[in-house]
Amino acid sequence: MEQAKKRDHKILITNIAISKVPYIKVLGLSEEICKAIQIEHKEILKISQTDNDSNEVLSLMLKDLSANVRVMGSEFEVRPADNPEAVSLFNKAQRYEMMYLHNHPSTNKFSLADLMTFIKYGNIGVMSVVTNQGNAYILSKTVEYDYRLANKIFDEIYLRYRDEKIDHNVAVYEFLKVCHRGGIIYAKSD
Repeated sequence: MEQAKKRDHKILITNIAISKVPYIKVLGLSEEICKAIQIEHKEILKISQTDNDSNEVLSLMLKDLSANVRVMGSEFEVRPADNPEAVSLFNKAQRYEMMYLHNHPSTNKFSLADLMTFIKYGNIGVMSVVTNQGNAYILSKTVEYDYRLANKIFDEIYLRYRDEKIDHNVAVYEFLKVCHRGGIIYAKSD
């Protein structure tokens, strides 16, 4: 139980965590896509558990579900640029067409690097994190998504983090609380 209270270290994936990964209805996404995200979250955790020492696994999927590339990562990062298939799929994806789904070995939601990636790349329409305990968090760009506004909101929070006025988790929390102003939907399982 002590392991579950800390958010800064790897938690080994259990079969119970995989079985409890929830279905999350995200406004603006079809039931088919939401179900595909749940299924892929479970698959990411299974692959991480059996083939990657409970470290990060990234799944890049197209919203039409026609393509899926998985990339193995380390405890603290996953680099799609290291995988030629991932780079190719990423470069072919049209605006908002890519789903960037990955696990976090700790119980953290999104990282600041995740948020920066989500905002920066116009081809990413959905980003999710499934923790190694089976909780899931999803960001989705809406048709009202405003890059400049989302980036401004992020920058204001990031500057406070950089200047050590707030810590990483508070910065992420603050962004998730107000991201709707930039046309981003935040959905979660807990």
